[in-house]
Amino acid sequence: MKYKLISPLTFSLLLAACGGGGSDSDKTGNNTGANNSSSLASGEIAQGMVTGFGSVIVNGVHYDVKDAEIVIDGETLVESDLEVGQIVRITGSVNSDGIHGKATKLEGEAQLVGPITSIDLAAGTLVALDQTVLITADTFFDDDLSLELLAVGQVIKVSGQIDTDGVLVATRIDEKNDLANNKFQLSGEIENLDPAAMTFTLNGTLVNYSAATLSPLPGKTLVNGLKVRVIGSFNADVFVAVGNVHPSCLGFKHYHDFKHHTGVTLSGLVSELDAGMGFTLDDTKVLITTETRFEGGSPTDLIDGIQVKVYGELDAEQNLVARKIKLNYKARISHKGLVEALDLTAQTFTVNGTVFEVTSDTSFNDRSRTKVRFFDLEDLATGDTLHVRGYKIAATATTAERNIATRVERHNPHAFGNEDWKLEVEGVIEAVGDNSITIAGQVIQVNTLTHLDGFASLDAFFAAALGANVEVRALTMNGVATALKIELED
Repeated sequence: MKYKLISPLTFSLLLAACGGGGSDSDKTGNNTGANNSSSLASGEIAQGMVTGFGSVIVNGVHYDVKDAEIVIDGETLVESDLEVGQIVRITGSVNSDGIHGKATKLEGEAQLVGPITSIDLAAGTLVALDQTVLITADTFFDDDLSLELLAVGQVIKVSGQIDTDGVLVATRIDEKNDLANNKFQLSGEIENLDPAAMTFTLNGTLVNYSAATLSPLPGKTLVNGLKVRVIGSFNADVFVAVGNVHPSCLGFKHYHDFKHHTGVTLSGLVSELDAGMGFTLDDTKVLITTETRFEGGSPTDLIDGIQVKVYGELDAEQNLVARKIKLNYKARISHKGLVEALDLTAQTFTVNGTVFEVTSDTSFNDRSRTKVRFFDLEDLATGDTLHVRGYKIAATATTAERNIATRVERHNPHAFGNEDWKLEVEGVIEAVGDNSITIAGQVIQVNTLTHLDGFASLDAFFAAALGANVEVRALTMNGVATALKIELED
């Protein structure tokens, strides 16, 4: 797919077929940003993953949803029904501080609700409703659920984003075993529309809509490229839609309720990259202009599959003209351990001797028995058991090396084994010493008792170790970490 380079203009903008909202509430529910004047019009649209509460946090902005209409999968809900990892759209305004706002509407939908037909634990994938779902280190799960606890026949609800290979990358998975067969759900962009057979495909799944009605759609008409949500049953590899075919609340295409001077913030996975010109986020074309600014990288760092956040405006063809593109690198560091230190002023915490920085994009999730909903850095205490994922920013001539936390999960004590001195680290081996390796600043001893998965011998491991992406399970005793197992990661 090719994109044309255009100069920045003022474009007519979509008011949004579905909503979402601004926020700024402190943890007591007070609107701490209420006195800040809004720098943007009330038609501002933000679409992305919910990363926390105490307000609803999307794309790093804390949206006050106290007076907002909240609709998920067509059902009117309240804030307490929302979950971290859901993909939503917010319509509202953002204050001049750029981190608080107020919502008038919040809408979202699951990309898939249906039974699992197969699971590949090694690949981290499953198949449901004929769609492949990829589970990553950043996938959120319902309480007491994990990849290892999923089973064939189990009905799940998946929020996620489509990658460049057409795979649904799960941002959240919930169990829905009480759901009736005719209440399964699919959301996606219509392809291969066949009006004679009354079928189309959604991300490769064949949908028969002969028993459905089209009245909610613009012009009561189906077209290729339209993003829709369908409810129905699944039989013999065909999804049979019943009731209404609904316009997706997460799609920009083919909706014509425009409004001028509306800003859009959209996050997702880059696909169909046309270097220097543009790319696609889900169903939206992003256009790069000579005025587009980059944060966290440069245009040459853009690759298919990378997570980005785009700030811009929609043009008359509903392309998103980017004013700024922020690159969010995939998690490359994974630590399990106890909180050793906290610094609320510097917005950092320490696990396994590694200092992690918290940013506006860091997601927090409390999976411990306390289940704090409005969970963030202020709720942590030394001794808490955490699973931290993030990435490293290399040192420069003027700055020290930094570790950025992308996701923080608190668990019950001993959640990762019978002893809290067990250590798990995932990342790139950045140094090789005398019978040791270093990952994310953590020095780990390697000896003949270490099980090496993917390496023929200890000598072969050390010869190829530098720069390898590995997962390490180790024990720490008297401040020394010794590897029990080292596994080569893809």
